[in-house]
Amino acid sequence: MPVGRRAGTLSRWYFRVPAKLLVFLLVTFATLFPNPAQLWRHVNRLVNLDRMIEPDAPGLSQWDTELAELRTAAIEAREASRGSMCGNISRATDSEGGWIQAAVQQFVYGKVQYAWDWETWACADYIPTVEEMFERGRRSPEGQIREDCDGRAVMAASIMKRLGYEPRLVTDLRHVWVETPEGKWMGPGRQTTLVSTPTGVEVDFWGTLSNVPVSLSYGIAVFPFWREMIIAAAAYLLMLHRRMNRMAAVMGGVLIVQGLLFMRLGFMAPQSVASEVSAWPSWLGMVHVAAALGVLLRASYLARRRLLLRAPGIEGGEVLGRRSF
Repeated sequence: MPVGRRAGTLSRWYFRVPAKLLVFLLVTFATLFPNPAQLWRHVNRLVNLDRMIEPDAPGLSQWDTELAELRTAAIEAREASRGSMCGNISRATDSEGGWIQAAVQQFVYGKVQYAWDWETWACADYIPTVEEMFERGRRSPEGQIREDCDGRAVMAASIMKRLGYEPRLVTDLRHVWVETPEGKWMGPGRQTTLVSTPTGVEVDFWGTLSNVPVSLSYGIAVFPFWREMIIAAAAYLLMLHRRMNRMAAVMGGVLIVQGLLFMRLGFMAPQSVASEVSAWPSWLGMVHVAAALGVLLRASYLARRRLLLRAPGIEGGEVLGRRSF
């Protein structure tokens, strides 16, 4: 093959790789966050978690009477049963604040029905303000507020702040909960990643690194399968080559689908978080996906290599170059 032609082909290859990566990233972000502005708001709120605690949010005023009754009932219950347990509050936190926060936790669970963000906000993840939750609830046919763990935690922390306590929002990337001087509540997760403080968000970088695999496997296990297939199909099509071995192309596609299906059967999690969930399907699924990527990349490489070694032209079906395929 002429040197100029080979160099031109290689040059096109180096341009093609970043272009394909860009296309894949665009498809991925469009699938996870169809509204880019929503993603921007979500990230901005994560790095300013303390601002999400809004005790003066107008919507909370409609619950003032119920909250006053709840507080009175919690104090009376504590006096009637000193040293007992209430919800997730241990004997070590048998304080007035501990009893009140346990009551607030159950109050929020009753007022805010659990729902995934892709059902409520049509995106992979979104942390809403208190008023956004009330507004979305007013727009629902039955007037029900629906949110996942982050929305519930924001609502609970805002209520506790309204009642005169000092809550903090905490996340491990997979789950969001609330901490007060009385303890951790709203289902505390594993090692913390982000913690809200009056001076900003505290970041535990080592905790972040250790939480990424767990959070990623959990997200794959619960995210809508059809959206995952869009991302998988984009990756698959971008790795194909017109002269790729057909058997390798089919095998790569099958392995990708099998890998996703296995990862949806379980996720990596400590026993304290989900003792009933197995981690082995997630590991097996990742092995399948890795094998798929290896098969497709190898087949694509061989196809391109054969193309580079091909003769400049063909006449009468006979290859005029040094090697054919």
